[in-house]
Amino acid sequence: MPLWRPRMAATLTVPVLGTREQRIRQERSDELITLPVRPRSARHVANDHNHADEVTLTLDWTEAGVDPRLLDNAVVAFYLDNADDFGRWEPSERNCRFMGIARRVEAHRASGEAATVEIEAADYTTLFLEARPFGSSGIPEFKQTLEEAWRRIVSQTPGAERLADRLVLRGLEGTPKLADAVGERFRKLARVPANPETDAWAVWQQCCGMLGLVSFFELDRCIVTTSTALYTEDDPPVLMWGSNLLDWTESRDATVAGKGVGVASFDPLAQVTLEAYFPPKRDPKAAKKTVQATPQGTEVPPSHFERRDWYAFPGITDQAALDRVARRIYEERSRQELLGRAVTKEWAVERLTTQAPFELANLRAGQCVQVVIDPRDRLLLASMGSEQEQRGYLEQRGYTAPVADLIVRNLGNLAGLSSIYFARSVTTELTLENDTGSFSTEVEYVNRIQIDGDT
Repeated sequence: MPLWRPRMAATLTVPVLGTREQRIRQERSDELITLPVRPRSARHVANDHNHADEVTLTLDWTEAGVDPRLLDNAVVAFYLDNADDFGRWEPSERNCRFMGIARRVEAHRASGEAATVEIEAADYTTLFLEARPFGSSGIPEFKQTLEEAWRRIVSQTPGAERLADRLVLRGLEGTPKLADAVGERFRKLARVPANPETDAWAVWQQCCGMLGLVSFFELDRCIVTTSTALYTEDDPPVLMWGSNLLDWTESRDATVAGKGVGVASFDPLAQVTLEAYFPPKRDPKAAKKTVQATPQGTEVPPSHFERRDWYAFPGITDQAALDRVARRIYEERSRQELLGRAVTKEWAVERLTTQAPFELANLRAGQCVQVVIDPRDRLLLASMGSEQEQRGYLEQRGYTAPVADLIVRNLGNLAGLSSIYFARSVTTELTLENDTGSFSTEVEYVNRIQIDGDT
């Protein structure tokens, strides 16, 4: 096992410290101070685009031993990297893993223990979630581009002003217009429909969702991309049971397995409801095979019926745009059938194709990861001369006779199933005491199961 030397640091950017009267004046000032701190422990969670990234830092009292109220709403930056052979490293933009807003600051003092300060922070999504109810002056108009809509929403979100120029369109050609999502007649209504009690992030997600796009924060940048571009399969890292994994669990979510989706949107001008389906109606992907109970020896062919979950998506009056939304929802749901969790203490693992090291601190939700059993075990099973010998080997390893029989009968099918999955969240935990400590990475992943081996 190669040596790892993870090191971490953080900064807290807050108004200049002082008396209550000074802080009141500073609320109307741009004067800030950045406090470099060295966490004793950290827990960083890189979530999927539907949830904010999070970080929890534990600091010595000497690092952040001030009134916790002075650290409220501090901008938190978290840095993590592997030091060289001499223990050298420097926090930089390259190894910045998180930027966000402190949500909870708690000082802890116990008899006989060193005092600590714990800071929980969430990414910049939290600023937009707190902008509620969101005033009508911040609601974008259909005539605007997505970039113009972003600037309008930011202008009405307290504390988010510095993010106005931080929109990044990834995998898109040009800046789409909100009008692309609605029919010609509906554009005359001017504004995007929104609940008056909603928050700024819901309004932004409504604008992106109408166009079939996905949006999330990456450090201090708001990313907008397609559901296809969000997920990448290029040369993924390999997590292998029997080699670099400490813990590995998998389960199947039967509530979404094999279901199609339907999406409905109401057109108030034409007084009609638009519907979109994915997969399309009568597509075999949306059909559920069932075997009817019959007397022994009687063969009855499987029956088929469509299983769909329905979603309401107001504001879309263009059928093609609604079709795109239905496809996006299906693609995201279809990745939820297999739920897995893998834990490793390795800083870096090999890649699938090049065997070049992949630092797991760089793994993000939406990227691919391969999770497999050590191929030597599978080759050993395949090399056995008979199914009886294979069953005996599995039973010796602790499998029950029925399970061993099921595995042996499906060896060919299992080989055809892809072992490449999509990371849903990546949790990194690190504790350092005098440059030694513990380190682990937990990857939660999802994928669609199909008996033909497609993912």
